[in-house]
Amino acid sequence: MFSLVFWHWWALAAVLLVFEMMLPGVVFMFLAIGAAVAGAAVLVAGDLSLELQLAIFAVVSVASAVGLRRTLRRLQGRDTPPNTLNARGDSLVGKTIVLDAPILNGRARVKLGDGSWTVTGPDMVVGARVRVTAVNGTELSVVPAP
Repeated sequence: MFSLVFWHWWALAAVLLVFEMMLPGVVFMFLAIGAAVAGAAVLVAGDLSLELQLAIFAVVSVASAVGLRRTLRRLQGRDTPPNTLNARGDSLVGKTIVLDAPILNGRARVKLGDGSWTVTGPDMVVGARVRVTAVNGTELSVVPAP
């Protein structure tokens, strides 16, 4: 009868880690974690059936994929705010600005930093505080700020 010894699982984990390093993606790492834990379980228990070993491998592999997903996304930078380096207007959305010209008939020009922007929104007086809600090219849509 065929039986797996703990070092079989650990050798499989090592091979899976080599695959992880050579191929794109992060799939083989979870399988390597499952194989390493299955090997540790065989080392500790000694007489586990092949079915139980495979079940431990599968459950731990899936659990590690689900459990480490958020950490890996953070490490890969997917949960970071979007980069607005070359999209200057996008960085203004949500900001509060003070009008240096009145909004008349729904339009005005304001200076922000070293640039000039067209502002659209309800009519307001000079000095009013507004919040930028959207950007369309060089046009900022604004609403009164609280």
